[in-house]
Parts: sequence; structure tokens; C-alpha cells
Amino acid sequence: MRVTDKSIANNNLIGMQRNLERLAKLQQEASSGLKINSPGDDPVGAQKALQLQGTLSDNTQYARNIVTGTAWLGQADNAMSGMGDIVSRAHEIAMQMSTGTVSAENRAAAVSEVTQLTAQMVQLGNTQVGGKFIFGGFNNETTPFDASGAFTGTDDTVNLQVGKNSQVAMNYSGGKLLNGTAGGVNVFAELQNLSTALSTDNQSGLQGSLTSLDTAHNQLVSARSEMGSRMVRVESATTSLDSMNVTLNTDLSGTQNADIIKTYTDLTSQQTAYQASLTATTKISQLSLLNYLK
Repeated sequence: MRVTDKSIANNNLIGMQRNLERLAKLQQEASSGLKINSPGDDPVGAQKALQLQGTLSDNTQYARNIVTGTAWLGQADNAMSGMGDIVSRAHEIAMQMSTGTVSAENRAAAVSEVTQLTAQMVQLGNTQVGGKFIFGGFNNETTPFDASGAFTGTDDTVNLQVGKNSQVAMNYSGGKLLNGTAGGVNVFAELQNLSTALSTDNQSGLQGSLTSLDTAHNQLVSARSEMGSRMVRVESATTSLDSMNVTLNTDLSGTQNADIIKTYTDLTSQQTAYQASLTATTKISQLSLLNYLK
């Protein structure tokens, strides 16, 4: 009889311990809002959640890269627009001063404006974003153009990762853009040629500048068009990331988040069951003690 009572007591204690463990798990779910609070809760689900979180973390970095790239591309577009305006104005000066009715004095007087245009072009060539010179290539810590327009940067491409398998170049070579290092026109040289033609009263030189300045303008327009295409790619990457993150977050929520309503319902039931088990165990212990005393 005493052995039977001991077995009953042990079984009740084991049942109470299980109820208590289940109650503790439900309390943790209710507190954290998660059904997976340790790998042991669901090893497969825990591994999946880690993978999803890793992908979301990568996407967060891609999004930061996109912000940086957008700033660089936007500033480059603004600078190129200003450069195009400068060349257009230089072309207007060459056109006005190339006619035979313009005096040498008037042509000489126009030199100062061309000098100012050159200085403005240098300033735009040294455009910065976040302390980095966007037309300097890898050498973006120092000004890529000196006062004369000579290029001291590199022609390297600065790529940004905007997706798992997607990169976008966020810079444009200042040498290619303004010095013609890729076989194009040296814009600063053409401005200097215009200034020389004006100061020397060289009408044929001014007429020659019209063609070369047209070519320089087309070079800037082409570069700006390329940057616009890159901006479209960046915007497309942003849309893809946003869509992917919605899917990933939904999947992650389904994998690790607890059903709060069900959790609280189960918690209430488990608390009731535990209290009932505790009450029953207490009564059985009292009966066993009475039987022993008899």
C-alpha cells in the first residue's frame, strides 16, 4: 500500500513538473511575443529564422548603399547640368564674337567671362558628397582638378552593392568627363582655346571653337544620360528590396512570432490545469498521510 501511494505521488509530481514547464514556456511566449525563444523550441524553425534575419540584415546594408549611391548620382547629375550650362554659355560667346563686326577690344573684354566660366567648371569638377570628391575615382580624398583644370584623380569606377548579385557604379571619371582621357574632348583645353582666340583677336579660332564646344557639350550630355540610367537601376533596386523585405518579414513573422490570442488562451487553460493538479496532489498527500496514521 505504501509503495502504491509513493508511485501515485511520484506520478503526480512528474505531471506537475510537466505542467509547470509548459506554463513557463507559455508565459515566455506571452512575454516575448515569440514562439521560438531558443533553438530547442524548434530547431528547424530557429535555423530558418536566422537565415531570414541574415537576409534582412544584408538588405538593410544594401539600402544604406542605395542612399549613398543616390546622393552621389544626384550630385553628379546636378554638377553635369551646371557644366553643360557653362559650355553652352562659352558657345554663345564664341558665336557672338566670331562675326566680322566685333572689335578686338570687345573680344578681349570677353576673356574675363571665359576665365570665370573656367573657374566655375573647376569648382563643379571638385563637387563633394560627404567629404568625398565624386569625380576623383579612387583618389577621392583630395580635389581631382587643380585651378588650371588638370586632372589629378583616377579613372577607376566606384561600385556599390545594391543587391545580392547587383552592383551599380556611383561615380563618373572626372578625367573622362572633362579632360577627355577616354578619347574625348578636353573641355578645359577648349575653354582655354576660346580664351586665347578672344585675347588674340583670332576670328577663325573663334569659329573653330564652335565645333569643338559642340562636341564638348555632347560629351557632357552623354555622361549625364549614363548617370540617369544608373539612377533608374538604383530606383529599381530600391523597389525590389522593398518588395523582398515585405515577403521576408511576413515569412519571419510566421516562423517565429507567437499567435498571441492562442498563446493567452493556452496560458489561461494551463494555469487552470496546474492549479487543479496542485490541488489534487495536495488532497492525495493528505489522504496518504491519514492512511499511514491508521
